[in-house]
Amino acid sequence: MNEDIREGSVLLIPAYNAAGYLEQTLRPLLERSGSGRISPDRIAVIDDGSGDGTSACAEKAGVVCLRHEENSGKGTALMTGMAWARETGRRWAVTMDADGQHSPGDLDAFWSAPVRPDTAIVVGRRGMRGSTMPWHRRLSNHLTTRMISSLAGKPVFDAQCGYRMYNLDAATASAFPREGRFEWESQALVIACRKGFSILPVDIATVYTDNGSHMRLALDTFRFLKMFWRLSWTR
Repeated sequence: MNEDIREGSVLLIPAYNAAGYLEQTLRPLLERSGSGRISPDRIAVIDDGSGDGTSACAEKAGVVCLRHEENSGKGTALMTGMAWARETGRRWAVTMDADGQHSPGDLDAFWSAPVRPDTAIVVGRRGMRGSTMPWHRRLSNHLTTRMISSLAGKPVFDAQCGYRMYNLDAATASAFPREGRFEWESQALVIACRKGFSILPVDIATVYTDNGSHMRLALDTFRFLKMFWRLSWTR
């Protein structure tokens, strides 16, 4: 484990109407012990305009809670979290979804990743074969990963996985969009590669829960295709 990365990182969890399962996501993170422990003041939940008790759940757990008054999208929430991370002097930010589909046990894989000076993003790479992920999600991930890799000019490994670790200096140099929704994460991969940075994969567990996804299939697919088309013409 790279202690410099572990000590220099925070954990960002964008959340929207996640009160029903956020506590289950936070509990195993807070119960980690030994060298793998991450303290509550280094875990930030970004409540993206929830209408339930998401903020109250985060505050009860004792972690940092950053709140948007209106729902602005996952990408916007991630940028809010990264701004907070930079303000606290951190160099790395691990991002994890709020719905329990990312295993806390895989944090060590990110902290142990063989990063180089040009590494912008460490991407969690899920094993699809034999997993419980529905076939249409596996197909979507395969297709979008190929599409984003073609725009990036190099492999991005798992374009739809939100379990990542960002080099905050590289994120600043890449000038990631300040706002965005689900398409933001794919766009960040392309922008980082086009700025000359590299993407590094780490293998993680494939976990699929029945917690409701906030992705709106038609609208978010349209946003992805619009982003893909725009980046295709701005190489």
